This record gives sequence, C-alpha cells and structure tokens, in this order.
Amino acid sequence: MNRALAIVSAMSVMVAFSLSNSYASQPEGWLEDYEEVRVGVPEQLAPLVSIEDGEAKGLDVDLLKKFTSEFSAKIVWKPCGQWADCLDAIKNKEIDVLTSVSYSVERNQFMDFTQSYWSMPWAAISLENQQVSSGSIALEQLSDSNVGVVEGYSIESQISQLSGIQLIRVKGIREGMSVLRGRTVDYYVDGLPMLVHELQQRPLPTAKLSVIDDAKGEELYLAVRDDWKPLVMALNRGIDAVGDSEHNQLKQKWYGFELEQGWSNEELLDIAMKAGSVVLLVIVGFAVWNSRLRKEIKLRKAAERRIRHIATHDELTGLPNRNLMQDRLEQTLSQNERTGRPFAVLFLDLDGFKKINDDFGHNCGDELLIHAAHRMNSLLRRSDTVCRHGGDEFVIILPTANTIGSALAVSRKLVVQLAKPYKVKKKTLEISVSIGVAVYPKHGKNTDDLLRSADKAMYTAKAAGKNDVRLAGDDG
Repeated sequence: MNRALAIVSAMSVMVAFSLSNSYASQPEGWLEDYEEVRVGVPEQLAPLVSIEDGEAKGLDVDLLKKFTSEFSAKIVWKPCGQWADCLDAIKNKEIDVLTSVSYSVERNQFMDFTQSYWSMPWAAISLENQQVSSGSIALEQLSDSNVGVVEGYSIESQISQLSGIQLIRVKGIREGMSVLRGRTVDYYVDGLPMLVHELQQRPLPTAKLSVIDDAKGEELYLAVRDDWKPLVMALNRGIDAVGDSEHNQLKQKWYGFELEQGWSNEELLDIAMKAGSVVLLVIVGFAVWNSRLRKEIKLRKAAERRIRHIATHDELTGLPNRNLMQDRLEQTLSQNERTGRPFAVLFLDLDGFKKINDDFGHNCGDELLIHAAHRMNSLLRRSDTVCRHGGDEFVIILPTANTIGSALAVSRKLVVQLAKPYKVKKKTLEISVSIGVAVYPKHGKNTDDLLRSADKAMYTAKAAGKNDVRLAGDDG
C-alpha cells in the first residue's frame, strides 16, 4: 500500500512539473482555467487603490487594467482590511494578488513577486514646531524622536535602527495622523502619495510635509499567492507591454503635485499692495529675498549631492562603484572586527554576457546589465550592498550573513533568479551567473584577501560548468 501511494505521489509531481513547464511558455493557457482573479484592496491606501461607491479606483487599479488587458479571467477587487490583514489574506489564499508590495525574504516564503512596476518615495509629516527643512528631510533627522509608521511597512526596519527612536506602530494612515495631531508622535512616516491625498482630504494647516531624501524610493511589486506562479509570468508580460509614458501619465493623474511651503512671490506682493503699507513691503521684500536665498542654497546642496553620487556610483546601473564598494567593505570589516561576527562577500560574473554583446550589440548588453542589477537589488536586504565591480562583474556584501549556510542560501537564490529570462528591446535574453563566496574571517581578515578568495571561488564555479556557486577553499 505504501509503495502504491509513493508511485501515485511521484506521478503527481511529474504531472505538476510538466504543467509548470508548459505554462512557463504560455501562461495565458493557465488563466483560461480560472474565471476570476481576486485582488486585495487594503483600507486607507488611496490614491493607490480604494473602493468608492462600489467601484475600485486609483493608480494601481488603472495600471492593473493595462497589465491584464489580454486576460480572459475577470479581475475582482476584494477589500481585505488593514495592511497586515491583507498580507495574511494572501498568505491564506483568501486573495490571489496584492498590489504595491515591497519585497522581503519573509514575504517571499508565502508569496511570489512580479518584476517591479513603480517606485514610491517615502515622506515624513510633522507639526510646525519640528525643525525640518522645506520640502525634504534626512532620515537621520528623525533620531531621538517618537515616529509613527504603519505596521508591516518595510521602512519600519530603517527607522527602528536610528538612535533614540521610539517607534509607534499604527494600523493605517488615519490612526497615524491622529497620533500626530495628538502629539503622541513627532513625525508620521508614510508613502508620499498617501500623505498628499490625506492632507487634501483632511487639511492640517500647521503640518510640514517633507520627502525623506536619503531613503531609497520603495520598489513595489505585484505579489501573487505562491501556488499561482504562471500568473506571475502573465503579469510580467503585461508590465513589459506598458511603456514609460503611460506609467507617467497615470502617476500624474493620481498624484501629480508640487511641494510648496508658504506663499509664492506673487502672493506676497499682492498682499503688500492691498495693505498699502511701506513696512509690510519691506517685510515682504525681505521674505522674497530670503526665500530665493533658501532656494539657491537648496539647489547648490542638490548639485553637491549629485557630484558625490557620480563619484561613488556606476553611471550605467546606478549601483555603488568600486570606490564606494571598497569603503563599505572596510566599514563592515571594521564593525565585525569589534563584534567578532562573520559576514560574507560574494563575487559574481554573468555567464554568456559577451555573446549577447556580440550578437545583439552593446545597447542590448547595457540594458541587460541594468535589468540584472535591478533584479539583484530586489532580491537582497536593505542592509546588503550590491556593487558593479566592472564590466559584467559584481560584488555583494552581506553584513548580516553570519553563517556559511546563510551566505550560500542567498547565493543560490541569486543563481536561480538571475537565470530567468530578461525582456530587452522586445527580445527575450537569457544569461546565468557564477558566484564565489568568501566568509570573514575564515577566508580572509582584510578586504584584499576576502575579495581575492571570492574571486578565485567564482572562477572555480565557472570552471565547473558555470551557473553555480562555490565557497572559497572548495575545490569543487
């Protein structure tokens, strides 16, 4: 009896594998078996998605309509409660898709992700007594404060690492604004579109809204229940089919705005003329001059930031370059020397990249590098660093990978994900990656030795047939 069950089980696995392979090339065929796809609608997520008068509206709604225009299945928008409730809903298969989800290793255990389809800036709102600059704020300025954030948002981990921080977790933006009004928190942090929409609906005259200028824009994905992998492929095709101009038009429709503080020059002069007061004219003139001076200083600081960015980042991919990589590796080494905790360095080389350059030209090769760099970033934690070392070589620093097993697990995930096809200039291109792994202090106690060990291990992976991972000191 046990043998018979084992045979049936093995046959089921073979059938599932065969179906998976067939749907990999034609995911639309899989969709024909389903009448509807249920998409979760979290509460208080306007203008991204909301239900008004029984109809779903928002940026995500318009985008998903475009992504699924060729689908035979009907898209059904289903309310799923607060953000944390919606994550549970997709985990429990109560909904099939959730929009505007950021990637995390934990979430990847119970959902699959499409490619990123837009990036959302983070912002902080405070009352007038807080010392924030007009229009922007550095993450570090939130230190030694009480900060509200929606439970489950990815920026929560960044805020919690700041010194002297008291993190107040809320269920949604309404509760966040309520604790701000009640001065339970000094700042409330949320996505910029949601904060602007909330202020438009419920004005707070004394509030200052500032973009967090050193928090990377949150890459957002469509999350799909983990047993519907063909739907991920179908959605990726839809995402590829929507051009940048269509994306930008919809963004402008749903949250096009400019951050302005105070009055414009024209409004100030109009007030002065109506008052007919020489004193007021002097005050207004000084205010106009002071406003222009602040703008000039802000522009100059922005130029300095751009210059620093150019000096430390790769022009093509936007990743940290070799100089910044060396600096971050030295910082990680210095920190871990004090704590005695291991960390990992990965050296990556793309297999077959030269052939793509030769067959399709350097423009295709460059775009492929951009896609691959983006994919690497999306698969790693914010504490990790992905650097372009040169050509088609990359270095990844994993400061929290304190075991060989965890470093190899990340590397194998990269091997699998980077080997998936890329859509470049209407062509489907495929590459693989060879990765060498070195762990401090086992494989090196300084930056040169660690890089040399990882580089040597990478060449061992190539010699063994490519598309694989090798640990430093492993002869394969």
